[in-house]
Amino acid sequence: MTLPSNPTAEPAALPEISRKILFVDDEILLLEGIKRQLRRDFDLTVADGGAAGLRILAEQGPFAVVVSDYNMPDMDGIAFLNAVYRQYPNTVLVMLTGRAELDIAVNALHSAHIARFLNKPCPPEILRETLNDGLEQYRLKMAEQILQSQLQRANHQLGQLNAHLEDLVAKKTRALALQYRYVANMTRLNDSRGVVSALIAALTELIGSNAIGLWLSPGADQQFRCFHPQNGEPNQFAVADLPEGAIRRAIAENRRWQFGSPLDGGGIAWFTGQPLACLPMVSSRGVIGLVTLAGDGPSLTADTLSTLIGMLNVTATALQSHWHREAFIEAQDAIITALAKLSEYRDPETGSHLLRLKKYCELICRHMSCTERYAASVTAEFTQDLVRSSPLHDIGKVGIPDAILKKPGRLTPEEFQIMKTHAAIGGDTLRSVYEQYPSQGFIKCGMDVAYGHHERWDGSGYPLGLRGEDIPLSARILALVDVYDALTSRRVYKAPMPREEAMNLIVEGNGSHFDPDIVAAFQELEPQFHRIAETYADHVEVLAPDDQ
Repeated sequence: MTLPSNPTAEPAALPEISRKILFVDDEILLLEGIKRQLRRDFDLTVADGGAAGLRILAEQGPFAVVVSDYNMPDMDGIAFLNAVYRQYPNTVLVMLTGRAELDIAVNALHSAHIARFLNKPCPPEILRETLNDGLEQYRLKMAEQILQSQLQRANHQLGQLNAHLEDLVAKKTRALALQYRYVANMTRLNDSRGVVSALIAALTELIGSNAIGLWLSPGADQQFRCFHPQNGEPNQFAVADLPEGAIRRAIAENRRWQFGSPLDGGGIAWFTGQPLACLPMVSSRGVIGLVTLAGDGPSLTADTLSTLIGMLNVTATALQSHWHREAFIEAQDAIITALAKLSEYRDPETGSHLLRLKKYCELICRHMSCTERYAASVTAEFTQDLVRSSPLHDIGKVGIPDAILKKPGRLTPEEFQIMKTHAAIGGDTLRSVYEQYPSQGFIKCGMDVAYGHHERWDGSGYPLGLRGEDIPLSARILALVDVYDALTSRRVYKAPMPREEAMNLIVEGNGSHFDPDIVAAFQELEPQFHRIAETYADHVEVLAPDDQ
């Protein structure tokens, strides 16, 4: 009988996990455009229809992400993705369609195991973000399966130890059996709370004590909160605020502490009994948790410590996966709720206008983030939220009658008063969504721009008459870029305003309509604004005066 050279060795490196993406659509030109757009960044394959997609999956699978159109002849997107799910249940499925009915979205999300529902045309940055998220979800699923397989093999190897090592086999088998049961249990848990409860129960069984402390950092902000015991101390902390010592080193340097080593920096306060060990929980994001173990028994054996570390590694992967999924589901709920609240209305403005606004906002934000005054406020997160939420600025227009909304000529004073209510309609709608889903920063940003994009720097705007910096920064940025786009865009009832004239009108609004800092940024960036306007111009025919 051959004995394993080191039964407690760290697991082998994970085998390569597929990062291939399959796009399925019956529009050949669209598929070619997607290939040109994404082939440098992704391992991309396309198929013209459901039958072709299934053939490619059989020949070249597995694929990490499959994106399908909804409207396809012979086999629609839901039927195709259901077929994919039956053969490849771990593949992340995305629906991409030009139809926006709420019932289709709900049916796709629930009956076809679809992770995300996107409308066509889909902005490139949203599509890229969706594909990257899908690849990460697939990687986490497959990594968990591979880890479980490795543990099974390790358990089998340990079972081959000869009779002379019977006592050692019994101890290792007990620890690995617990670890194996724990990993298997991870696959059946539905949320992060279940993972935390399972971890505490497994640690209690392994060390024979419930004197366990657990602090976790679900966000990427280095803020940790106590998850066990209830009302544990400290209840929450920031890594930057920790004194130098064993606890800070555990998180900042990923260093374990064990009984017998100095416990400096006030570390004794983090234990509810005789300190045994302080262990960091590490995922691909870094240290996401801290576990303290206490008890009256001897220090932890090497086998117990190895089992603990293995369980904590699996737990960190599972928690990160659940946190990601829970945030994703919360975002889906927010979007579906918004669609449901507005399902009786019709959104009148889509297409290149919204794409141009996204690009203008990103341009302004990147410029301001490099200035001393705005570096701390115009962060990458602020920029992302504003770019994502800018299309929501006029969502309240779906509550305006078509006779006013689509009137080609000048509005009467009475009509204009009705038109002005769109800012409050949109802001109120998004506020009600944000109150239900407060973790979604882009909904908060969308609420700010919906309320505030018609406010003016001098206080003469609407709906609240806010002045100066009382207007949210996101709304001040959106106010300028929205006016610029209105001036420079072609409509059926007007030609675009000449470049110099549009720039002069923006500058004339400096200090009255617009924030002077944003006007200054615009003046520096005007050539890039003009290129965006030219590149993404609307191609519509201007009616003759007699036809308007």
